[in-house]
Amino acid sequence: MVRRIAVFACSLGAIAVAGAAHAQDAGQAGAAPDRLQDIVVTARRVNESLQAVPVAVTGYNAKALAALDIKSFGDIGKTVPNLDVQRQFGSASAPQFYLRGVSTGSLKFEQDAGIGLYVDGVYLGRPAGTAFNLADVDHVEVLRGPQGTLFGRNATGGAINFITAAPKGQFAVRMDGTVGNYDRRKGRISIDLPALGPLSARVSYVHDENDGYVKNLTPGRTFTFAQPFGTIKSVKSFGFENTDAVSAAVRLDLDRFLVDYKFDYTDKISSQLGQQALVNPVLGFGLGGVTVPASTTRLNALPLDFASASHLRIQGHSLTATYKLTDDISIKSITAYRKLDEFVGGNDIDGAAFTAGGIPFQAIASIQDRHQHQWSQEAQLLGKTGNLDWVIGGFWFDEKGRDNNPVFIFTPFPPGLITPSTNNPLSGTGNDYFSGANGSVNNRSYAGYAHLGYKSERFELAGGVRYTKDKRKEDLIAAGSIVTPTTFKASNDHWDFDATATWIANRRVRTYARFATGYLSGGVLGGVPFKPETMQSYEIGLKGDFLDNRFRINAAAFHSIRKNVQILSFSAAAGTFLVPLRKEKTDGVELELTAVPTDGLTFNASVGYLHDRLSQDLGPRQSQAPKYTASVSGQYDLPKFDNGSYLSFRMDGFFKDKRNSDPLPNSATGAITRLPSRFDINGRFGLVEIPLAGTTANISAWAQNLTNNKKLEFARDLGAPLAVIGVFQVPRTYGLDFGLRF
Repeated sequence: MVRRIAVFACSLGAIAVAGAAHAQDAGQAGAAPDRLQDIVVTARRVNESLQAVPVAVTGYNAKALAALDIKSFGDIGKTVPNLDVQRQFGSASAPQFYLRGVSTGSLKFEQDAGIGLYVDGVYLGRPAGTAFNLADVDHVEVLRGPQGTLFGRNATGGAINFITAAPKGQFAVRMDGTVGNYDRRKGRISIDLPALGPLSARVSYVHDENDGYVKNLTPGRTFTFAQPFGTIKSVKSFGFENTDAVSAAVRLDLDRFLVDYKFDYTDKISSQLGQQALVNPVLGFGLGGVTVPASTTRLNALPLDFASASHLRIQGHSLTATYKLTDDISIKSITAYRKLDEFVGGNDIDGAAFTAGGIPFQAIASIQDRHQHQWSQEAQLLGKTGNLDWVIGGFWFDEKGRDNNPVFIFTPFPPGLITPSTNNPLSGTGNDYFSGANGSVNNRSYAGYAHLGYKSERFELAGGVRYTKDKRKEDLIAAGSIVTPTTFKASNDHWDFDATATWIANRRVRTYARFATGYLSGGVLGGVPFKPETMQSYEIGLKGDFLDNRFRINAAAFHSIRKNVQILSFSAAAGTFLVPLRKEKTDGVELELTAVPTDGLTFNASVGYLHDRLSQDLGPRQSQAPKYTASVSGQYDLPKFDNGSYLSFRMDGFFKDKRNSDPLPNSATGAITRLPSRFDINGRFGLVEIPLAGTTANISAWAQNLTNNKKLEFARDLGAPLAVIGVFQVPRTYGLDFGLRF
């Protein structure tokens, strides 16, 4: 590890030396700025400079997103301090986020996530299913810390907002392609149409596919289930993906009245990464002599005869209308509808393929069919009166979902139609829903909020308040010991507050102190009610641009207190269950640095430190967030050639500390489920802005996970006598990007 970091640091140093030496006679540099560029964010629901917002926030523009290959929520955890994003088992499209120790690990409709996920300002009700491509992302904002007043419930850890591109009103075409190892093939086209009076439009399409990273030793095995499941077939490889995504944007600009319609659609067929047995299970039930190819290092081939492809379809519609009553007062409305349909398919959890008397046998496996749709409406009155800025708003959210998820434990599958049942004589438990569930939910939320800010030349004061009312209903057909249809209801409400004081040293340097609360809605899971989770956070920060606007530092230190913490876990004996935790205290530090030491050369670095203290009065518990996260990157754009093109070099390094993958410590398997620290390196080298027959072309070579790390990314003890399973990170990938602009 030390050697890899040293090699990486030396490489960055070489870029710096080359840049400094070349700067003396560089002439006109490439695309990299000679000064730090401003980034516009909407952290306070209005467009502001990132440096002027007294909140810990990381912003990415389109160029940074392309350099880091960020195309979905699953890719965002690279350079944000104290943010970790990892794959998990259960769905190929459900990344697990940890932001300041708060997780979005839930795959259940009954329990919400503690990090607010947004597309174009529209809240996504389900974090499970967010690893979908957005065809035309313009910029991304990651707000750290509770955002309870302006972004509402379920933003205790923070909020992540993807903003897609708006039409420009001038004809333009952008085409991009990628080829790489593991048969990676990607194509993207975006077309901006010329404006027709006040109307402009933009449309984008992307196709992205690869053939997977781990071979399946038991491909093509079929199992036929009763509806809604149908026939599944085991995949050829694990980690493959075939995605088609479309986005469209239409804008009507009538001076004082602006209307934006945004549409996104993704159709994704994929398989989970190989779920590998890390230790041999103790199997009874007359299966003596059967062994599992267990290993704590990544295997290149696995026998998972029940692992089938997942099919995810996501669509979203949003209509944002803004009307200026006066130059200083406007009304804004955001109306949105989103829909998720996912057939997860067969999930082979035991890490092997078994037979009993020649009949396929699953030690533990599941199949899942899930659907969700949501409506939301938000209205805002925004204004400015003298030194006062204010926003008053209301929010309504209605979500319906249904989920059919039987879990098969020690179950043989003889030929013929398979009908999951609560009275299955072939099942090891006799109930295919004992560790799973079949039911539906209806979740509703209403809120009203207000936020006021006072600005002077030397200081700012701001504060907000929000009231939220939640109503939740769970209709269970079968789950655990519940085998007859039963309805459960829950209702709760909460007040959230924030207050911020900012001292402005000068127009480029400011410090702030912030108090904020957060609220994660309560509810009922499997008929068991659970309380809302609450958070109080205290934060101080510094934002400054120095050295003639060539060096930027953003720093924050925080202390937070969470009560009635909601953590979900899974075991074969209990299925998905809530791990009770009364209180968690977290201290943290975050540092982001950007430097432009010379024309064409840019450095970025970030460090996050997190110290969690979990109450142990309800039994031993352990944090699953890494204690340290860090990133470092360097990009050097050489001076332009006579034809206007230039060479660009970039390297990125990402570090995350060792961390626990299981919330419940187990002395027998704790060392196995503890994920190792890792340092991944990405690199890119390209020739940019090549004039070509009236167009502009780009070509670059890239590599991700350059040192080919094969570290454990997720692990879980399923409970005796079953295996401990794990998922390993994607190996080294590399390829070529090429593009045209005209």
